[in-house]
Amino acid sequence: MKIMKKKIILISILLLAGLFFDRLFTYIIFEYNDHFFTHDNFRSEMTEHLRKYDYNSLILGSSRTYEGIHPDLIRSKMLIPFKWSFAGFGPKYNYYFYKLYKKVKGKPEVVIFGIDYFFYSLFSSPSAIAELDTDEDLKLKINYFKPAILLLKNKTKIDIIIKDIINSVYPSDNSASRDIDRIQEYKGTKKSEFKNVKVHTERTKKYKGSAFTKPPGTEGEYFIQFLEELKTDKVKIILVVIPEYIGTFRTNRFKMAFRRHLRTLKRTYNNIIVLNYNYRKRFDLKDEKLFIDGGYGYTNSHLSEKGSEIFNRMLKSDLKLLGY
Repeated sequence: MKIMKKKIILISILLLAGLFFDRLFTYIIFEYNDHFFTHDNFRSEMTEHLRKYDYNSLILGSSRTYEGIHPDLIRSKMLIPFKWSFAGFGPKYNYYFYKLYKKVKGKPEVVIFGIDYFFYSLFSSPSAIAELDTDEDLKLKINYFKPAILLLKNKTKIDIIIKDIINSVYPSDNSASRDIDRIQEYKGTKKSEFKNVKVHTERTKKYKGSAFTKPPGTEGEYFIQFLEELKTDKVKIILVVIPEYIGTFRTNRFKMAFRRHLRTLKRTYNNIIVLNYNYRKRFDLKDEKLFIDGGYGYTNSHLSEKGSEIFNRMLKSDLKLLGY
């Protein structure tokens, strides 16, 4: 009995120690994040750029939009778009960037927004949000009393925070891509220039399908605030579903739920237009030359330079029909 009692006490001590260090490390990472990132130059650089040009529209989205929609390829007499989309730009980031854009440039006539299947699972880079220098308290909130292993529960957020910290100390070549002028001129990158990624064309017998994250998900409340602000501002928003490689298309298997959600948004907000190009009959999802990456078991897929050129011709034609 004494041995059993000692084991129970030892196990209890180990569990309590584990919970203590789990909370301690989570606290350190989140607190470090809240005080680490300061980017005083970004807002002044963005303000200077926006005031220099006669933009009347805005392109927002994640890395799929960065690779998929290019201002030079859709520009017209009626549409002069400013593009600000990149990896790590989730709903929260897009909401606060719109507020910054509006403060500097005024309300756009239209917002072209690349919306992804995994949109509601996106977590905005804290480093990117810090650049916006908002007046609001954007500290990451966490419930330390919740009965869960916080390091696992917040793994996605923690991974991004650590990646931001590493990039701030050792800037990657990719971070240089987030140049304001360069993004406006960018028209995609040739597949041959992507050394570390590829399109996975092989169809394995078993691959894990990806569920559709229902709103609000990680940051969905900010998307609703964004839509409400656009509605108040009487700004049209065009939600664009960008094509993905057939393997990713089949991996993201709950597309009906995704499409139903888009229809619900359209019914709720009369300023929303949905343009869905992620159909086999509308775009050649099987041609691997049109994509940089993606495949069976891979939830993310980006258009190549060749693919984005074809896609942007389609998008420009549809925008023209809408009066842009």
